[in-house]
Amino acid sequence: MNYPVWYVPFGPEWLIVAIAVVHVFISHFAVGGGLFLVAGEARTRRHYDPALVEWLRRFTKFFILLTLVMGAVTGVGIWFTIGLISPEATSTLIHSFVWVWAIEWVFFFVEILSIIVYAYTWDSMPKAAHRVVGWIYFIAAYLSLVAIDGILSFMLTPGKWLQSHALFDGFFNPSYLPSLVARSLICAMLGGLFALLILSFSKDRTLKAEMGRYASYWVVLPALGLPPAMYWLLRTVPAPQKLLFRVNPIVENFTWVMVAASCLLVVVTFLFIWLKPRSLNTYVVLPLMVLAFAALGAAEWVREDIREPYLITDYLYINQIPVKQADAIREKGMLASSPWVSEKEITPANEAKAGEELFRMACSICHVPRKGFNALGPRLTGLDHAFVTALVSKTDLMRAGMPPFVGKPEEAAAVARYLMDNAPKEPVPNDGKAVWKRRCGECHTISGPFRPVADAFAGQKAEDIADTIASIEMMNDQMPRWTGNDVEKTALARYLSEACKASAKGGAK
Repeated sequence: MNYPVWYVPFGPEWLIVAIAVVHVFISHFAVGGGLFLVAGEARTRRHYDPALVEWLRRFTKFFILLTLVMGAVTGVGIWFTIGLISPEATSTLIHSFVWVWAIEWVFFFVEILSIIVYAYTWDSMPKAAHRVVGWIYFIAAYLSLVAIDGILSFMLTPGKWLQSHALFDGFFNPSYLPSLVARSLICAMLGGLFALLILSFSKDRTLKAEMGRYASYWVVLPALGLPPAMYWLLRTVPAPQKLLFRVNPIVENFTWVMVAASCLLVVVTFLFIWLKPRSLNTYVVLPLMVLAFAALGAAEWVREDIREPYLITDYLYINQIPVKQADAIREKGMLASSPWVSEKEITPANEAKAGEELFRMACSICHVPRKGFNALGPRLTGLDHAFVTALVSKTDLMRAGMPPFVGKPEEAAAVARYLMDNAPKEPVPNDGKAVWKRRCGECHTISGPFRPVADAFAGQKAEDIADTIASIEMMNDQMPRWTGNDVEKTALARYLSEACKASAKGGAK
């Protein structure tokens, strides 16, 4: 509660996507493309080919424009954006890794100088010295990746840093090496893809035949190493975050986008470029660039989402509340703990207004109230205020990796009031499956991986299940009190009886 909330009405995820994914795409190309340039130059010097030298010269001009201009602009944009959206996390990363940031900025400065010299001295510098400048650029760019990877992987697996707060414990964290290996392979693939993109505009079919297959090696061969690298990385992910791959639809869907786009990228590159390099054209390469952007963007989205409910695992919740301060804030109240809100006490007259301010503090980092991505309003249609209040109070028990609500009971009620005011007012179906989805499905599955109920209700009649539902809070004090009507209760009991019976026969999910 140390910083004000910068509220983004359409959700901050899309602002991050618009800037950060573009920057990640360009920065990985800056590493892989730099290696492709110096390796390609070494190839041309061994077999002197003026056309190839000229093509590399043009590639260098494109490279310097994209990496220095777009890379620098989006890099500054990331700092500006995360400083507004996640100030507590940004402060933690700066204070914990100040020397790593300083070193990375030195590497970036060396990158700028060396690539400018490299781009403008193709003819004026001795060949050997020119290649040395190219290698200096690549080494500086790769060391920049080495530095940033330690900070990014730290956020998912801080490891021993949680106890020691030591720089080396945080930097060399459990997921550091597998993450670095995976990112290095992605860099090589993007270097080859951008080379294919520039090459596709050439009318020299001989040049396409020679360099098209060579560049496709850079896409296909590193791709073979990605599955074991990603498996290695997945093994370091904490168990609660691994579960999100199976129970969080957003994580699951983006994972499939990443896998499908990556596989299609490799297959198309192999079939249409590796085997037929002379047929290389923009109609093939441009879709490959879209697939690469989709795969990397989905991977970065998954990387962000699997940290939930944390920004820094076990240290800082995604809504900027430090784990160690949660109990103190809960005792005092969120409104009283924040100097940035206008409503300090909740009354019947200001309940919805106070709920809006509480929503912005506790929920707006991931949700919007009415319409848009991850909107809460449509999910609450057909529910009552008492039930929504119970849901707000128990957010950490839900399937989606939610942080706990650290406000007082009356603050949970205020958030519920604000959300109910923004929920669509329309009739809802009262069949058993619909009732299950809106009243139970956020926290349970029938027989799936997250709090399955099949065993609890197996073999029970609908009437017995209805009695259990009516007094559900007596079975477990973590369960919200049943606040639905008798029609909903009966429909839900019948659905559970049939679904649990089908589960026992292997037919329910």
